Amino acid sequence: MTKDLECYRLQPYARTLEIRTEGSERYLLYRIKEIPTIAGDGATKDEALRNLRHAFDDYITWALDEGLEIADASRLVTLETAPAVSSANVAAGTGTRRTPEVPRTVGPATRRLTAIAA
Repeated sequence: MTKDLECYRLQPYARTLEIRTEGSERYLLYRIKEIPTIAGDGATKDEALRNLRHAFDDYITWALDEGLEIADASRLVTLETAPAVSSANVAAGTGTRRTPEVPRTVGPATRRLTAIAA
């Protein structure tokens, strides 16, 4: 499977935040933890995240064009779950409540990059 920009956008990359000052000006700097060369800064959180997304898109597009290896998100975890039990069985006391029988992808703060600028 060939990965494209959209595939990388959907990965739950971890972000780091630094608050910096330059003279009397304060600004925010976000970085992608797995690819620290990608950064976005701004006077507000929204501006910094918007700039991070633009930098992410530019870097991923360039790396794909050059055939470079791109780090995947490190927070991606797949959990196995038990078979689902109907709520009627739980109410009747003949079963225990469980999550659906579908593996799910989770991680702390699993916000996707596509939702950053929304």
